[in-house]
Amino acid sequence: MRICILSEYFYPDSTGGTGTVLSKLIRHLKDNNDHLEIDVIASRNLFRGEVGKLSAREEWEGVNIFRLKAPAPRKKSVKRRLAANMVFTARAFMRLMTARRKYDLVMVVTAPPTLPLAAKLFSGLTKTPYVYLVYDLYLDMAIAMKMVSPTSRITKTFRKVQKGWFHGAARTVVLGRCMRDHVSSTYSLDLEKIGVIPIPSNLDMIVPMPKETTKFRSDNGIKDFLVLYAGNFAQYQDFDTLLDAAKLLGHRSDITFAFVGDGAKKEYIANRVAKENLSNVKMLPFVPEEQLCDMLASADVSLVTLERGIEGLAVPSKFYNIMASGRATVACVPSASEVAHVIAESDCGVQVDQEDAGALAAALERLANDPQSLERMGANARRVCEENYGFNQIGKKFLNIFNDVAASNSQGLPSGKGGTTPLGAVSRTK
Repeated sequence: MRICILSEYFYPDSTGGTGTVLSKLIRHLKDNNDHLEIDVIASRNLFRGEVGKLSAREEWEGVNIFRLKAPAPRKKSVKRRLAANMVFTARAFMRLMTARRKYDLVMVVTAPPTLPLAAKLFSGLTKTPYVYLVYDLYLDMAIAMKMVSPTSRITKTFRKVQKGWFHGAARTVVLGRCMRDHVSSTYSLDLEKIGVIPIPSNLDMIVPMPKETTKFRSDNGIKDFLVLYAGNFAQYQDFDTLLDAAKLLGHRSDITFAFVGDGAKKEYIANRVAKENLSNVKMLPFVPEEQLCDMLASADVSLVTLERGIEGLAVPSKFYNIMASGRATVACVPSASEVAHVIAESDCGVQVDQEDAGALAAALERLANDPQSLERMGANARRVCEENYGFNQIGKKFLNIFNDVAASNSQGLPSGKGGTTPLGAVSRTK
């Protein structure tokens, strides 16, 4: 089976985001399925790093990578980012058309948001089916955060175009049940065309470790109860509730909050910490990937958060690494979100409502005083992660979808009607 992957960022990108997640998934699929021939069309840029420095062509242990010159969309106005996105999309489409390679299917991701246009045009011209892998619903997020008006002409046009991408795909893959329900209701897409496949965790790299001996604690002078937030400081994440909870727990000298990462809200968070003299909050840079396990093991609990209205539009991928580390999660998310569903089903943490700093502070203080519950939740988290969220389980679900789409296309049938694997086989294992 010959597959082409479309993604702006890809290997050797290890700086986070779609490129890092997708690279690991494709590496696993190729290493464990010799029959797969995989091409990747990406840009020559890194998600966080230099622009245009990667080689135009690379063979990565059996994966053929074709990199295109494209402007980096970071730190530009919305219009300039959109223009940069369209440049890469157009060049990716031209690469598909001139590659002289027949693919059984194309898989396209949502980075950049315009990239599915290339897959849909290519599919229309060549009858090659495509799988639409949705990591983030950028337009819907912008609407939810009131960054754009839902009634503007541009918004309505883009939403109509995006609906066409969903309906043109042989299969759409989303990260959680809340995303599945949103896509189905908002874009009138049949549930049978939507697969739910979470982001996998590397269970070999991230393992439970004793917190007392970690390098992260030693380097940062942390001895007591650690509440960890690690990842991107993105616009769609609610940091005010976390900081308000830290302020409420200022009397607990034995509880430390650590915010590790970077992103759009970093300056805002730092300003609040300094202005309000939150002495129990540490702000720290990203750690190298090889130290991720050590950092996650340093926590007593780890935090996950989303802004109100973002549920169904994004699923925090950090949640599954927290589970792999054998630590409890305290999540500021609505009860209908995927993270809340897993916590309730698995007893691997605590869900609190967004913008309820009092409830968050109370939950953290309760856990700080109850090491037995923390141990139980951490053990449950690791067990459930091993059962459902490792690369072996997630890789098999993608392979099932690939087989179904390719088989249906060869028989001239709609995806899901002629393949060997029903959609239920790609839903999260209970």
